[in-house]
Amino acid sequence: MAGPDSSLRPEVLLAVLLAALMHAGWNALIRGAPDKALFTVLLHLCSALLALVALPFVGLPHADSAPYLAASVLLHMVYIALLTRAYDGAQLAVSYLFMRGLAPLLVCLVSVTLLGETLSMASWLGLAGILLGVLLIAAAGDQAPGQLLRQRAGRAALLNAVFIAAYTLVDGQGARLSRNALGYALSLALLEPILIVALQLRRRPQALLQYARQHWPAGLAGAAVATSAYGIVMWAMTQAPIALVAALRETSVVFAVLIGSLCFNEGRLRVGLLAAAAVVAGVLLLRI
Repeated sequence: MAGPDSSLRPEVLLAVLLAALMHAGWNALIRGAPDKALFTVLLHLCSALLALVALPFVGLPHADSAPYLAASVLLHMVYIALLTRAYDGAQLAVSYLFMRGLAPLLVCLVSVTLLGETLSMASWLGLAGILLGVLLIAAAGDQAPGQLLRQRAGRAALLNAVFIAAYTLVDGQGARLSRNALGYALSLALLEPILIVALQLRRRPQALLQYARQHWPAGLAGAAVATSAYGIVMWAMTQAPIALVAALRETSVVFAVLIGSLCFNEGRLRVGLLAAAAVVAGVLLLRI
C-alpha cells in the first residue's frame, strides 16, 4: 500500500475542515444538553446503531487493523467518560480548547519522533499558527484556563487531551492498515459505546430508556454528524501525515468559539475571530 502524501491536497484540506465544523457541532449538542451524561450515551448508542446498518454495505476493515481497533475502543471508552465531565459546568470554548488544542501538539511530537513522519518548515510554522490561535481562544473566554484547571471539569478536559492524542495516533495507523477507512470508522463507532451503555443501563436503566424515547431525534442527528466527521478524518489520515490531519482537524476550536459565543453567550467574539485568523494562517501554511 502506497504511503500518504507529505502535504495536504486541496480536497483533503476541505474535507478535514468540514469534519472540524461537524465535530464542533456535535460537541455543542452535548454542551447544550440538560443531562450531558445521558445525551453522550444516547449519541454514541445511536452511532453504534447507524454503524450496524451501514457496515454490511461498506465492509469490514482488514484484519491487520484489528489490534489498533481494539486499542482505540478502550481509549475511546475513557474519552467518552471524560467528555461528559469536561462539559459539566464549563464553557464549550474553554473546555474544547483544553481537549482539542493540546492534542495535536502531542500527536506531532509522537508522530515525528516515533512514527518517522517528516514535516516541512512551512508545516511546522503552520502548526505554530494553529496552536497560537488555540491559545488566543483562551483569552476569548470569560473563564480563565487557570480557573478551569482548579475545577473537576477542567482537569477532565486536560486529561482528555492525552487520550485524544493517543486514539488519534492509534486510529491513524489502524486506518492505514484497514484498507477501508470508512469500515474502520464504522467498526469503531459500533464497538466503542458498549461498556459505557452497559454501565448506564446498570446504574440508571429507567432514566436512560426514558431519555432515549424523548430525545432520540437529537441523538440520531448528532450521531450521524459525529460518525461522518470521524469517517472523513480516518480517510484523510490515509492521504496525508497524521500530524497534519490532526492539527487541521483542531481548527474545530474556531467553530467552537463561534458556536459558544452565538448560541451560549460565552466569551468575547472579537478575540475569538482574532484567534480564527491565526488558525487560518496556519492552515494556509500547511498547504505549502
